[in-house]
Amino acid sequence: MDILITNIGQLITPVERALGEDEGVYTLQVTQDTTLCIQNGRIVDKLKPSRGRNDVQTIDAGGGVVMPGLIDPFWVMPHVPAWMAELPESKALGRDLLSWSQRLFQQVLRSGVTTIEVKCPHDPDFAALSALGHLGQHDHPRVIGALLASLPVSGATRDRSMSSLIGEVIPEIRRRRLATFCDMGWDCQDASIAEAGAVLRAASGAGLRPKLHIQTAAQINDVCELALSLEIAAIGCASHLPSDAAKQLSDADVTPIYLPELWGQIGQHLNVRSLVDQGVSIGIGSGNGLTASPPRSMWTVLAAGMDRMKLSLAEAIVACTLGNAIALEMPHELGTLETGKRADLIVLDLLDYRELETALMAPPISMVLVNGMPVHSL
Repeated sequence: MDILITNIGQLITPVERALGEDEGVYTLQVTQDTTLCIQNGRIVDKLKPSRGRNDVQTIDAGGGVVMPGLIDPFWVMPHVPAWMAELPESKALGRDLLSWSQRLFQQVLRSGVTTIEVKCPHDPDFAALSALGHLGQHDHPRVIGALLASLPVSGATRDRSMSSLIGEVIPEIRRRRLATFCDMGWDCQDASIAEAGAVLRAASGAGLRPKLHIQTAAQINDVCELALSLEIAAIGCASHLPSDAAKQLSDADVTPIYLPELWGQIGQHLNVRSLVDQGVSIGIGSGNGLTASPPRSMWTVLAAGMDRMKLSLAEAIVACTLGNAIALEMPHELGTLETGKRADLIVLDLLDYRELETALMAPPISMVLVNGMPVHSL
């Protein structure tokens, strides 16, 4: 179905600044009183007659704000909570990991998040990874899968565990198309950079794009060298990175992803302001599931980007949309509302996008569209 969104008070979208105006830095473009055309799930300049159908759905934005859907580039596969086992048999449905994850992600979708990267540890029976693969087949919200690879602990089974990860787990993930990325968390465990490199190179050879995230500040130089040698897509928990390392990685098209709401990293974002001023494109994620802490909304994450990272509202929006799309290597598809891109967007009941500064805890979302289809509305 073709869709025409009318009565848009403001359409906001990240755009690249003009040449000679801090080249490579993104800004927020605001278009007043406009309409948006969607055909075959993508944004078009104008609707063209579709063969065999003439129906056009018109959506009245009510004079509100239309912006790209939020993207969360850092979510660890959820666990079924222990209290689920205490529910009566009449509520037995939804106790499995897949159903629980779908429930959580539907809640996230209603909050305006249209794409999530979900990192999943490798389990012996592939139950969690299979659930991740199933989630990735649905677009509401869009789920991008990542194998969360971990180096085996020291011991007699170390070599066998490494061999299994490289020789069995990664090939099976490729065969079943369960993930797009392979993310290695570096937390100074008893393992060498060479071993981490071996795992990520095996993943890359199997068609998974490599990523890293840093859980401690140890061995930063070695980790950065590995990131550069593998041409990874993004590096998470970037608060541990010194400014010069973050800039070097950014210059090599490695997107630093910050988790401003993650416990233990509060107050460690003092370098971000200077990095953004230097033209570094950053991503901002929730880090949900990485630690035993409460789940975070991407709106509170956006607010934390302003409060703790000293970003402006416009800069925080750019980071949570286009910046995160770049971290997912999907800026050609997501992150902006431009002709030819997927129509992932949200409609907000606001007079002006700057009203978000006082409404971030409870953003007034009127409608969410993914691939041009309304998937939630009030």
